Amino acid sequence: MTIPKPLGRSDLRLLNRLAIAPSMRQAALARELGVTRSAINQLWAKLTNEYGLTIRGNLDYGQIGLRSLFGWAHAPGMSDVITKFSRWLESNNLVTRVTKSRMSSSLGEIVYFEAITPIDSRYSWFQKQIDRFRKRPYSLSIELDETQNISHHLNLALFDGSMWSFSDDFRLLATIDAAKGYVDVLPSVGAVKQSNGTTLLLEDLIVASAIESNYYTTSIEVSKRFSKLGLKPRAGRTLRRKISNLRKNLALPYVDLQNIGLPQKLIVCVKTESLASPFSRVLQVQSSTFPKARVISGQSLTILDLETPRKVDWLNLTQILTNLAGNTSEICTFIADRNEVEKRLESVVPAIASRMPSGEHDPWR
Repeated sequence: MTIPKPLGRSDLRLLNRLAIAPSMRQAALARELGVTRSAINQLWAKLTNEYGLTIRGNLDYGQIGLRSLFGWAHAPGMSDVITKFSRWLESNNLVTRVTKSRMSSSLGEIVYFEAITPIDSRYSWFQKQIDRFRKRPYSLSIELDETQNISHHLNLALFDGSMWSFSDDFRLLATIDAAKGYVDVLPSVGAVKQSNGTTLLLEDLIVASAIESNYYTTSIEVSKRFSKLGLKPRAGRTLRRKISNLRKNLALPYVDLQNIGLPQKLIVCVKTESLASPFSRVLQVQSSTFPKARVISGQSLTILDLETPRKVDWLNLTQILTNLAGNTSEICTFIADRNEVEKRLESVVPAIASRMPSGEHDPWR
């Protein structure tokens, strides 16, 4: 598929360097590419306006006292129960993502979801609500897991500025199959392991939410977030130190781009029956072979969230991955509508803040 506004050679040089080292600032990019800072600034502004270029932060939610949960619900054929469950998810202020299937390899309806919750009564409440939909009269088949790793990938080596060369044929099969023998030594680049911290401070949540949306957020932007919650922000110097500390300790940067000829959204749901199965690890390691991928894995579940060219045959991709998984995993893929709900931590912070004790609500009182 050719995109409406092809990227030029200079655009691709900048983006390829950013994809490799998303933490590079504009001055460093100018030195690296041998151009002026002004030229980089103009390119950056163009890419931001036309392709939504953003450097986001991939967070370790555990370090700020949160847990990330993910899973999917499945129903055979058309189901009113899936619709009711989806509406409940969409209305829940802890849910950050809801993605429904248009067509699935299981020939039924699937809804994929993610949530972020503090480790308090809301954590157990959310799980109890999921259990409620598993029981009669709903009797939904629902898989749920706690996130252990999150990674984001953008493979611009497959892109010439107007078209993608990604193919879902035997070459993909051979590449991923070859990695299985080296899965224990191959690095999982860009993955953020989720820790088990329990300390929940509103100040950290607000700053982290800003870093997640914009890795290079400023003290001015963060101050606005405090004011929006009715809180008085700290002094600029103090906020800058806090931003720098959290950026260093709980976030990895990644490049996010839109409108680059990847209109088809595919979700690969993997349930691993054996904890010894290397297949989840293979997906983490090899996800960078896809044009644009996001991988979330837990103890027994893994999600491969793909954006691909329209020409990619999702049934063929399903067959390839099914063959690679063998007997240790169950796989279901689906073509998705664009996310009905696609939010970030910033959407959850107000709900968390409203129920924090007064002494924690204003942590620098």
